Amino acid sequence: MKVMTSEEAFDGRASVVALGMFDGVHVGHQRLIREAVRLARELDAQSVVCTFDRHPLSVICPARAPEPVLTLAENLAKFEALGADCALVTPFTPEFSQTPPEDYLRSLVEHLRVRAVVVGENYTFGRGGMGDAAMVRRLAGECGYLASVVEPVRDGEGMVSSTRIRAMLQNGELARAQALLAIRPEE
Repeated sequence: MKVMTSEEAFDGRASVVALGMFDGVHVGHQRLIREAVRLARELDAQSVVCTFDRHPLSVICPARAPEPVLTLAENLAKFEALGADCALVTPFTPEFSQTPPEDYLRSLVEHLRVRAVVVGENYTFGRGGMGDAAMVRRLAGECGYLASVVEPVRDGEGMVSSTRIRAMLQNGELARAQALLAIRPEE
């Protein structure tokens, strides 16, 4: 898997991008990345997982920044295990945090020659978290890509999330957390 730190490093003909923080690459993230990999094969493109070098809150509001579930290197290894062709790891800086969501999305579409964008139903991005799945859908026709919005994965206790997994780890519920973080066979 090719790891890039700038959009300009992409040298593929076309891409399908999965957008997210992907901390821990839990079963919900896995579904989203697998959808991007599947669409990329279908559309004769490369799958690119777009993430950040640190949690956005570590820049926006350091006092509220959560501890990482896994290291960036561990997350990248999981992207590769799930079949991603590339990872774009954008440095999350104070300047980058001010990027309007439309600008971020349009820049990805242009530089990565995007054919499809895959996001989670509750994903937010861009300055103030103003970008969301509805925006991804709305800009699809104008920007010429297919929008794919993936529903959250739920188990018997609710929606699987990095926040919930962090709570499990803090409470010593290692086996439960590991079950949600383990790479599972495709559904």
